Amino acid sequence: MRSFIAPRPKPFLSLFSKMWIVFITLMTLFMVMFNFYIVFEMHSFKKGMVKLTQEREMLEQKIDEDDLLLGSILRQKALAEEIFSNNTLLKDSMNNLFDLVPDQITLKKVEMERNSLILYGVSPTQDAFNFLLAAPLKSIFHTSQTTFYLTKEGWYNFVSTNKIIEEDGYSE
Repeated sequence: MRSFIAPRPKPFLSLFSKMWIVFITLMTLFMVMFNFYIVFEMHSFKKGMVKLTQEREMLEQKIDEDDLLLGSILRQKALAEEIFSNNTLLKDSMNNLFDLVPDQITLKKVEMERNSLILYGVSPTQDAFNFLLAAPLKSIFHTSQTTFYLTKEGWYNFVSTNKIIEEDGYSE
């Protein structure tokens, strides 16, 4: 028997098989490209992590330096406030001292230290000094000593040394 159509060669792969092979090949290529993309992104991420770590360490060092600077500034501020307070107290003390000195007594020099006051001046008599200035000084200071020197005019030069004894037992 004979066929009505001429025989044609049968393809090795059918159209459906060819479509599956193309699809699998495309998917494999897509997965390989995606894998390379992921590897590239991971490498970029690691570089970014290293850079951020270095930046963090630099910022931590800067913070430590700023903390030291801030501590120094705060100490300077406290010292400045203490000096300002001491200057205000000294100014008030000097005003009080000059208010304490009567008109009959003239001061030539005043030496004021933390715990002592030395007055140099002129008084008409020793009694005037003792009654008008020595009594208030003795009420303020723990020890008070005065030395008198007679001048040619009959007045008395004096040196009055007044001290406050500190609690630990010594005076400056």
